[in-house]
Amino acid sequence: MKQGMMIAAFTLVMAASAQTQERQARTPQERAKAQTERMTRELALSPDQAAKVEAIHLKYAEQAEVMRKEREAQRAAMEKEGKGKDMRAAREADMKAVLTSEQYEKWLAQREAMKEQHMQQRKESRDDQKERE
Repeated sequence: MKQGMMIAAFTLVMAASAQTQERQARTPQERAKAQTERMTRELALSPDQAAKVEAIHLKYAEQAEVMRKEREAQRAAMEKEGKGKDMRAAREADMKAVLTSEQYEKWLAQREAMKEQHMQQRKESRDDQKERE
């Protein structure tokens, strides 16, 4: 069971890493341009409106990029320190001390099912976003 949990955790980390790399592949300028092109098509923007909208998109895409980099730095620091892993291990130990072995196994299975459901929802959301672009 522990090996299964480790594999699931590794898969989750790799998926998050791939998503981060995918996002980084597009610069704020590229994201602003894509958003503006989509809005121009969908809303029939005039050239003047498109230029102004692109400037707005670029402004906020650059701000979002700064925030994203800060989050990544925080996440990397926490991973390096092992805080998340230590906290999860402590929580599991606390739960194991309170629950019966049957309840504990059921709790672990529910958590795993929730993770899989969340990952599927994120994948669908990314797919929907790609279709809109």
